[in-house]
Amino acid sequence: MERNLAAFLAVAQHGSLTDASDALGVTQPSVTKRIANLEASYGTLLFERDRRGMRLTEAGKMLLENAERIALEYRLSREKIGAIASPGLSVLRVGAGPLFHLSCVASLFIELKSRFPDLRLDLKTDMTQLARDALLTGEIDLYLGVLDGAGVEAEISSTTVTEVEHGVVMRPDHAATGHAAIDVCALAGQQWVIFGSDPETEDTLRQLLKPGAATEDVIDVRTTSFTTGLQLVREGPFIMSAPLQLASRVSVEGLVMRRTQQGLPRREAGVHLRQSALDYGVMKACLEFFARFEFL
Repeated sequence: MERNLAAFLAVAQHGSLTDASDALGVTQPSVTKRIANLEASYGTLLFERDRRGMRLTEAGKMLLENAERIALEYRLSREKIGAIASPGLSVLRVGAGPLFHLSCVASLFIELKSRFPDLRLDLKTDMTQLARDALLTGEIDLYLGVLDGAGVEAEISSTTVTEVEHGVVMRPDHAATGHAAIDVCALAGQQWVIFGSDPETEDTLRQLLKPGAATEDVIDVRTTSFTTGLQLVREGPFIMSAPLQLASRVSVEGLVMRRTQQGLPRREAGVHLRQSALDYGVMKACLEFFARFEFL
């Protein structure tokens, strides 16, 4: 990317010439000169200088929006060219939602290492609400799960693998376990744990448990730790909402999972990556893995 524009983005992000120069690995006078060159080319100041640092002017704010888009296009073009010029990535950075990292990420990683022995793997979990932005900024290369975010990004390729629907986890001696499907309304007053980040399921539970209470919280404990959730159910007065695909993990712990009569929201979950990385061998291997994989 053009170095004057790179300097502008660094100063806009850090709000300081010193921090921007550190981030770019160049001297502060060099960053100052690049900003001055850019301001001269536009014929206006892009930053206001004061004791607190560097703040964008109105012109700077207008440029920032376009500059961020240019930076994204630059990164995407490098990936497209890299897909042709090299066999693939040296490090695959994967984000995974709860269902995926509990059920299949280990098997995926084992297969990838067998096919690409020199590949290094980096896994991030508990990032459902940040996954879309993390993909676009390059923080991760692949996301497995439900992709939240407004609108459909043309830069992201998504392949649906399964539909996630929550059921209810409880102890075997709970009165409701005698039914194949549970009436959620009959569970009002119970202490609820919800596993993972799922606002749609929470909203549905609120409507069923507290009709008319648009904002009242019905969840007692939220956790991204499946082990902690199961422990709460096993040892305390709790029931837990969790994906039905994890029923086998639940039974191993001596607990039971039931569907709900009302049917909690179903959400598409799958493999998400940048369009520009589709031709990488490791990405093709991931898509091949999930074309064969079946959730129990």
